[in-house]
Amino acid sequence: MAVPPDRSERIDPRRTRATISDVAAHAGVSISTVSHALSGNRPISAATQARVREAIEVLGYGANPTAASLRTGRSGIVGLILRPRDAVHGSLRGTETFTRLSGAIATAVLDRGIGLMHVPDILNPATARVPMDGCIVAHPYGEDEVLAELLRRGVPVVTVEEDPDHPDYPWAVTLDYQTVLTELLDGLYAQGARRIALVTGTEDNTWNRRTRQIYTEWASGHQMPVRHGALYEGVGVDGAEEFIAPMLGGSNPPDAVITGPSPFAAGFAHVAEGLGLSIPGDLMLAAVTDSEFSRGNNPPITAVDLALEELARHAVDLMLDQLSGRAPPDRPIVVQPTLHWRGSTMRS
Repeated sequence: MAVPPDRSERIDPRRTRATISDVAAHAGVSISTVSHALSGNRPISAATQARVREAIEVLGYGANPTAASLRTGRSGIVGLILRPRDAVHGSLRGTETFTRLSGAIATAVLDRGIGLMHVPDILNPATARVPMDGCIVAHPYGEDEVLAELLRRGVPVVTVEEDPDHPDYPWAVTLDYQTVLTELLDGLYAQGARRIALVTGTEDNTWNRRTRQIYTEWASGHQMPVRHGALYEGVGVDGAEEFIAPMLGGSNPPDAVITGPSPFAAGFAHVAEGLGLSIPGDLMLAAVTDSEFSRGNNPPITAVDLALEELARHAVDLMLDQLSGRAPPDRPIVVQPTLHWRGSTMRS
């Protein structure tokens, strides 16, 4: 029985990763033949295909994704950019919103046989050639410079929530804040609240803008004073408490408070307890996001579930539609959030 030739001398042992040249040498074929065998662009005999596959297995060769993207025009990877400044740190502190959203997008992407990459600063020239077929941008700012740069480069983009200054961009999935916030405000009013305050974040995105707009219009329609404050989302519970104490300790405190981030609502609950205020008797509390900060409070805090898994699924479907060359939808997809009424707003 013939012993196959030992081709190990053709491999430089100092290399930590096999190259396409190594595969060609091990299989006894040209580099172009290996490339055609991998891409399927040209017919290769079954015997040659078998030798190339055997070489790949022996050497542990994995095709360079950047080289593959240059050859085929596709990397098989979708990028994800989280625009809010506190997205990562907030997730580490347990606010859940971006952890759930990122996980749901990753699951939906992998389920469709492609990869996901968290994209670094796209405005940094060093990251200008990130190998991705398209990019999902979550919670862009007004006149978002990252979104504008991606579109300038011709990168297919889908947004989770729209750039608030460009609400007609069709490749977007957004939330119906109007319905859920009106339900919340009407519910607080029905239980006797007449001094309702709103505390949003400061990031200039749709989540903060729409929440503030809907609240202001509702308060004006009910002949109630507008009590709005804004606080950077990254300050967390402790920073929120410093902001909250003067509001609750003043001469005319609110009898109900809606916060954007759920840590702010937890901060209100802690300050109220220190001031001897009962929840919901003296103060009703609600948040426009849900997390362990709201669910784990005593009493649990009424909160809005932003349907993050549904947002993610629609965003990935839109991305695949765009990559396949389909026409854009007539308008952004709208998802309905869910309001969870809990003990912090149940007086009766």
